[in-house]
Amino acid sequence: MKKYILMLGVAGVALGSYCAYAGNSATMTVTATIAHDVSLTVTQSPSFGTITINPAYPSETDSPYVDYNESGTVRNKTDAYIINATAATPGEFTANIPNPTDCNGSSYECGGLEIPNSGEVGVVGDATGYNYCQFIIKYTGSSNVFKLLPDACNFNDVRRVTAGTHSANLTISYTPQ
Repeated sequence: MKKYILMLGVAGVALGSYCAYAGNSATMTVTATIAHDVSLTVTQSPSFGTITINPAYPSETDSPYVDYNESGTVRNKTDAYIINATAATPGEFTANIPNPTDCNGSSYECGGLEIPNSGEVGVVGDATGYNYCQFIIKYTGSSNVFKLLPDACNFNDVRRVTAGTHSANLTISYTPQ
């Protein structure tokens, strides 16, 4: 009988030790941040040149605009509102992305690169967003070099445009696809 009591005592101590050990555990959350280094570098900033508007036609119903070719020359403009528009200067940047040839079309997003707000930038002296210019991204075909092409400037309310030289920051983001 002593052997059974001893074995029962040893089993009880072992079970108690196991239960005490099981209660001393913890769960931790492990995180890791993975970044894609696309090494996006600006080599030339874009410019829309000079746009001369006619403020004598202050109508909210008309939407004057200037459209640009890929070279930056003026393709089309609304003559009643836009007196003159000089050629725009395309911007240029490099980006190490997996599929640069996805950027052969005319879009504000391609290959994971994107210009926020559908490529619209408030660079025409109007903080309300009625008047804006748009950019598109296009691959040059040369070792991850891209053009930031001025596409159009839209004046949905010329009364809100102020004269002067205006600039804005443009951020191009990359999201892996």
